[in-house]
Amino acid sequence: MTYEMRMKDIREESLAEGEAKGKAEEKLATAKRFLNMGLSVQDVAKGTSLSVEQVEKIKAESE
Repeated sequence: MTYEMRMKDIREESLAEGEAKGKAEEKLATAKRFLNMGLSVQDVAKGTSLSVEQVEKIKAESE
């Protein structure tokens, strides 16, 4: 594998990791907003595709 090909692979991997991290952060922010709006943990989990356990953890951290 040439140096250029390897660098391209590294850039693509970094971009994918950054996108995944951004999506995860957005889910957390959305869950916090939903909880602040008074939605139930179960509804927040459904609306964000997070697990109930994750939403409960977010709720406990924000109290």
